[in-house]
Amino acid sequence: MKLVDTRAWRALQYGSIVLASSTLVACGGGGDSPRSTIKGTVAVGAPVANGAIQMSCKNGSSNATSDSNGAYSSTFHFDGPCLLTVTSGSIVLNSFAAGAGTYNITSLTQLLLSYLAGQLGTTLNGLIAGITTNSTYQSALTNSTVIANAENAVARLIKSMYGVTLSTNSFLTVSFTPGQPGADADLDALLTAGAITSNGQPTAALASAALAAGAAAPISGTGGSSTPTGGTGGTGGAGGTGT
Repeated sequence: MKLVDTRAWRALQYGSIVLASSTLVACGGGGDSPRSTIKGTVAVGAPVANGAIQMSCKNGSSNATSDSNGAYSSTFHFDGPCLLTVTSGSIVLNSFAAGAGTYNITSLTQLLLSYLAGQLGTTLNGLIAGITTNSTYQSALTNSTVIANAENAVARLIKSMYGVTLSTNSFLTVSFTPGQPGADADLDALLTAGAITSNGQPTAALASAALAAGAAAPISGTGGSSTPTGGTGGTGGAGGTGT
């Protein structure tokens, strides 16, 4: 009788261990996704140092803190796309990551989301709220053609409204260092032109124009997007690579 009790107790112990292990995997997020890295730069012209960054993905989530140069990096289990949000004092900016790689959080990425929201027939807040759950939004934000076309459209809009030509239209993924020529200088030019505020937000007029421009160029059923007319944007830049 004691032998039977011992075997039963061991079976119960084993079952408890399996259940606990399953629970740990579920809490970690990302399911069976491999560990991948999301990194980039947070800037509004000046770097956003010590910014609290929340990464909320289709599956999985993580947190990071930007360093003195605005750089951040996090390696974790996730499935994209991911909403990226930085908070630092009065600065609250959003961006997104299609998957592993370099994804910046800047005034331009905030504007890019407004344009994409218009294309998807929603508001900026609606898009932000639905990135982790809405399959239509997820399909758009992981489509490289959709993203590139939207970046080009934002560059044309800025050129048309403020006369600023971006050094690169690939502002979501280009690697850059605050204080150096290129993507960071573009943010300085936008601040000087009055296109963005001191806390990095696009002006209300620019954000509204981006939403309207996106609505005028809805994403087609094939995953591409219409290309609205406008001024000439900057040249394309190289995207960052994942780790």
